[in-house]
Amino acid sequence: MYDANEIDFDRHWKDVITDFLDSFLQLLEPTLFEKIDFSFHPKSMEQELYPLSTKQKKGKNIADKIFEVILKDQEKSVANIHIEVQGDGQDISERMFKTYYKLYDQHKKNIYSIVLVTHPSAEQTSLFYHNFFGTSILFYFHVHHLNDFSESELLHLNNPFALALLAGQYHAQTRTDVEMRYIYKIKLTELIRKKYPLDEGDTGINLLKFVDTILYLPEDLREKYIQEVFQIFVKEGIDLTKAEKTKEVITFGELLERWKEEGREEGQLIEKQNIARKMAMEGMKFETIISFTGLSEGEVKRLMQENQP
Repeated sequence: MYDANEIDFDRHWKDVITDFLDSFLQLLEPTLFEKIDFSFHPKSMEQELYPLSTKQKKGKNIADKIFEVILKDQEKSVANIHIEVQGDGQDISERMFKTYYKLYDQHKKNIYSIVLVTHPSAEQTSLFYHNFFGTSILFYFHVHHLNDFSESELLHLNNPFALALLAGQYHAQTRTDVEMRYIYKIKLTELIRKKYPLDEGDTGINLLKFVDTILYLPEDLREKYIQEVFQIFVKEGIDLTKAEKTKEVITFGELLERWKEEGREEGQLIEKQNIARKMAMEGMKFETIISFTGLSEGEVKRLMQENQP
């Protein structure tokens, strides 16, 4: 059974932002998004600021994410993006300024600072101000709240991170209503399956893993959810549990990883078979095909017979 007090929600938000950084920026910071050249993969940099961005707070990591990105300008300028997830309702203005200063002090690059407030009732100012007899600092940053979009808007947006925000809204709305949380979780699972098929990349799998964690359920409903999901995917001809059943409780996220790995292995086998067919058509020796592809003797013989007239 999940214990909500043991779930590091900020860390899971950090993970989903990392998985969908481009979608996150396209949705929340479209002007910045248009300036970034995503053909260069963003580089995570928060470890370079240790211990500021990884210091412990109440047994959990503070959820800073720092990325280095390349801009589309002629010089291919480098910029840093600092993203903070604020989930406990505390004012983090000073910490935003400290991170900004430390980044600038180390790299002397342009910095874009963003806060995503995931606490349903928290308010976060978008500036830090300090004054001492006329010596002052005024620092502005960008703030977005979980509820900046309506449910209807998020449902109709063609953006993966919109569904992550929707999962956050459903979590906030169902803190004391696990039955409704179960309904929302099934709804999101079906929506993700339709929008982002699991056999067409990592988008659907990463979203489902986030939804499974953020919309945690007590054990009875969790088991019901997993069984319901099995039925949804079985109807689509997708087998999530080829692995043998054990007494161990397996999370849905782990099952998705198993399915994903099985899918990779199946894809690799098909690729090897196609290579073997081509090698056979080129008249290459039986032993050479086995050595090159790693397929069994029986499998190679079968594939070679397919090519015979």
